[in-house]
Amino acid sequence: MTGGAVAVIFHRLGRAFDYLEEALIVVCLASMTIMNFINVVSRYCFSNSFSFTEEITIMLFVWVSMFGIAAGFKRAAHLGMNYFVEKFPPRAQVWLAAFSVLCSITMIAVMIDEGIEMVEGQIMLDAKTPALSLPLAAQGLAIPVGGALIAVRVLTSGWAECSRLLAKAKAQGV
Repeated sequence: MTGGAVAVIFHRLGRAFDYLEEALIVVCLASMTIMNFINVVSRYCFSNSFSFTEEITIMLFVWVSMFGIAAGFKRAAHLGMNYFVEKFPPRAQVWLAAFSVLCSITMIAVMIDEGIEMVEGQIMLDAKTPALSLPLAAQGLAIPVGGALIAVRVLTSGWAECSRLLAKAKAQGV
């Protein structure tokens, strides 16, 4: 298999992963909206609410938050200090971008480690939600799994940003 064929395969896998990630965000947000709407209508029209919808909504919210952070990094829509960074020479900008990626990866590694520890505790204690008796680990898994997705996005967007800044520095002859 040639290098070009491998690149095409990775590109297609990346696109499929992007589609899956965004589809999960849409499905989770739609489910949350529908469940909350039904619960509000039930509460006001029938004076009865469904207790389980809150549990599911919270669980979906945690997962959507993690997928959303990953999608934000994919689009480079995270908070940055561009004004400050652009005051430096082009080569220094590359190093600052790499340092930013290193800081992000370090924070994500801590988040993943603590998330795994949390999930292990939830499993050990057999923690369950009150209404549906769902395992709390299903919600807790969003932290390490989401952290891994965020790490992939940080690395790919960081690589793209460092490459862009390095090309800019070379074009300026610095």
